[in-house]
Amino acid sequence: MTTLLEAVAIMAAGKLLFAAQDVIIKEMSGTYPIHEIMTIRGVVAIALLLLLIHFSLNLAALRLHHPGYHLLRGLLMFIAFMAFYIGLAEISLTTATALFFTAPFFITLLSIPLLGERVGARRFLGILAGFVGVLIVLRPDTEQFSPVSLLPVIAAFFYALCQVLVRYARMSAPASIMSLYASISFAVMAPIMGWMLSGADPLAASTPSEKTLALPWSMPESFDLMLLTFTGVTSALGFMFMSYAYKNAQASRLAPFEYVMIVWVTLLSYLVWGEVPDLPSIAGIVIIILSGIYVLHREEAAGEQPIAYTGLTRR
Repeated sequence: MTTLLEAVAIMAAGKLLFAAQDVIIKEMSGTYPIHEIMTIRGVVAIALLLLLIHFSLNLAALRLHHPGYHLLRGLLMFIAFMAFYIGLAEISLTTATALFFTAPFFITLLSIPLLGERVGARRFLGILAGFVGVLIVLRPDTEQFSPVSLLPVIAAFFYALCQVLVRYARMSAPASIMSLYASISFAVMAPIMGWMLSGADPLAASTPSEKTLALPWSMPESFDLMLLTFTGVTSALGFMFMSYAYKNAQASRLAPFEYVMIVWVTLLSYLVWGEVPDLPSIAGIVIIILSGIYVLHREEAAGEQPIAYTGLTRR
């Protein structure tokens, strides 16, 4: 029990780092383009992860056994992250985080055609209930709905593809190396994206999401640069915390505590922006969380490795 409690505490600390990172990115996205933010984040994370790999493994472990799959995984991760953060520029952090937690549902569904796994009726019902929660959060039949709200769900889908790819290709590289190559993909693809959008006019942007894509690159002020650098630090340290937690506790017992992220982002959103979810959003978020935990429980009851949750860390 002590080991589980320690793992939960470490996971909670890692999730707090990720929540702080998201707060900074959301706050900075109105001043700097998201592709510049992601480039800085990726470069800083690469440096720290290389140090981690050097001391915990060996730099020789960086040799790729599946270069094509790693490149594809990096592309999927980049699409997932960019979709999430572009949406985050316009919608609340709590809502975006809750919608991203549909990733386990997509992973379970994708595992049927891509991995040949069998999913029982109870899990299907759990997934269906989870998507009902999504509809309650999104409220597509109201004037409050914006298509941008779908971006975290799209992010969850591409993240799910990434996770299923790892299982399909039997990619056995250590988690630190997988995280390193994901950061490299951000550091390479984000500048390319910035170059492709270099002719965009930010004054023509009609929404915050469009603006964060159209803004030109600029040298951050000293304090802003410190905050942007901190996003890379939190990315690397958060990964280390999560990796250590999963090494010291059974995944199926630890995974439900991933949802502590909702607590952190809700608290920080209130402290930083004074945001409080309304009652329908709270109801939808609760349904998503309970459905996810139920799906995990059914996977464990079926005696299967919980693909829907193992390593569900959006970083």
